[in-house]
Amino acid sequence: MIFKTLDYFARNVMDPMYEVFEVLDDRNHPLHNDLMLDIENIIEDDLSMFVKSQQIDGLLGRQEDKNLGRRIYYIIFNLQHEITNARILKLLNFNDSPEPYNSNNLSTIKIDKNSLAATNQFDLKKCGFQYNNLIYELCPTNGGSNSSYWLYQAIFKSIIDSGVNFKIRLDPFREIESENYQPMTYRMIVHGKPLNWEKLVGLRNEDFGQWFNERDYSITDYVWAPADDEIHFTCEEYSIYSQKEMTTSRYFHAIFNKKTGGIKHCDGAIRVYNDFEILLRKNFHVRQAEVRKVGKRIKIFQFDSQDNLNREILREDFTQLVVSFFVWNNDVQNYFSKNI
Repeated sequence: MIFKTLDYFARNVMDPMYEVFEVLDDRNHPLHNDLMLDIENIIEDDLSMFVKSQQIDGLLGRQEDKNLGRRIYYIIFNLQHEITNARILKLLNFNDSPEPYNSNNLSTIKIDKNSLAATNQFDLKKCGFQYNNLIYELCPTNGGSNSSYWLYQAIFKSIIDSGVNFKIRLDPFREIESENYQPMTYRMIVHGKPLNWEKLVGLRNEDFGQWFNERDYSITDYVWAPADDEIHFTCEEYSIYSQKEMTTSRYFHAIFNKKTGGIKHCDGAIRVYNDFEILLRKNFHVRQAEVRKVGKRIKIFQFDSQDNLNREILREDFTQLVVSFFVWNNDVQNYFSKNI
């Protein structure tokens, strides 16, 4: 099913979970009629399968018009999914000026080969990056529209603490006038305690592990790999099931400088796998070279000390970047909340 309202909700600062109800309740809204058509055009068999699989009736309570309620949640759920897929397809477009960089407003912004823009080209706001009178957001890392909210805060803190510059991937859908920019704020605290760096410095062999999340059927691999005066940290979270012939993962890599005690490199990415690639990926651990041969990588942020006059990220800020990048991953949160 193709939603007439998809583009509107994709570009709105509010998640469909909230904005759909706003449009539905406002008969004068320019998208109200299109939303009603989307609701009316839902295929009954698809709706029945959705209601049963997601146990939607439990969310409706005593709502009088349960049929309408079921259709609204069907729209919300599928809009979220289709927006995520549409965003991934745009991120895979590595032409000279992918969205949102093809905007007239960003015509003078410089981007690298990974479509990353340096943060010092923008004014940093509460949740976004302002250029002239328009605000842009850090690209989400998974299906949650707010999945990069805490990562943005961690990047902002690192910039303030160390005076460094990051490269970031802007959300291809978000370009909002500053006077209309009213993002949601969230109270959840994402915090990681300091690692036992003395133990890490003494590593002679790889230290690695893996977690399986039975709730969402995801696997998370990590490895600390010593190499001369460096220690490389790599971690990836991926689902074992494909979603409509496409699976995405969250992939994080950093390099710890033993000599200085700082982080000389750090980057986070989305990796995209087709059905064959995700089956192949499950045969290997992230520490193995075969992992790097499958999937397509979309970088979300990157830091390099060589681009920052050799300034490095503080170790505490590195920890905050990791747990924020893997927000909602309880295994990563628990791991970084205890000394290793």
